[in-house]
Amino acid sequence: MLRKSCLLLLFTVLPFAVKAQVNDVDINLFFGAPQGEFQDNLDAVAVGINGSVAFAIPSSPISLGLELGIMTYGTDSREESFNPNIPEVTVEVNTMYDIFTAHTFIRYEAQSGVVRPYLDGLVGLNYLFTESKIQDQDDYQTIASDTNFDDTAFSYGVGGGLKFRVAQTETNEFLINLKGRYLMGSEADYLQEGSLEVVNGELFFNESTSKTDILTIHVGLSVKF
Repeated sequence: MLRKSCLLLLFTVLPFAVKAQVNDVDINLFFGAPQGEFQDNLDAVAVGINGSVAFAIPSSPISLGLELGIMTYGTDSREESFNPNIPEVTVEVNTMYDIFTAHTFIRYEAQSGVVRPYLDGLVGLNYLFTESKIQDQDDYQTIASDTNFDDTAFSYGVGGGLKFRVAQTETNEFLINLKGRYLMGSEADYLQEGSLEVVNGELFFNESTSKTDILTIHVGLSVKF
């Protein structure tokens, strides 16, 4: 499901990318605050990283792009015996609760000046998944991992931001990028901290269900070509 959805997003942008040229690439640290009933179930702030590439339409302030990101909204950790027959050796079981985001966007952006305001319209998906890893306690190398639970939600919204030029060369501009998004997500099932329980060697889920609206705030670096 996730692979098909990402391919659909990619092929939405590709026809325009062939005729356009790469105008902007950015990478950002961002924070996500659940909204509405998502916040009622999940009272936590997610932290993550994302990046985007924008393709300029020639002689126009309009560009089209693709934005991908991942954020973590919770973690659990516990120690377990590596093998019931070898109680002397223990490993650490780490569980992470994540959201992968993928959106295409259309952007209206000022094309000159030290400060560049812009507005975005976005459509895409949120992939909510829970992954557990067994790690060596000495060097934290991953011994094994598995996705315990996942679901995908349709997502759309609006955003905007400001870019501040801090340096430039003959061919590139470097700008500090501040942006925000309000993304409305459809209903999804997901887990959160403390919702995995192991009883007599069996794994039980205490899943939550809600819409997945989220507000994100980003700060990062943008490079214009």
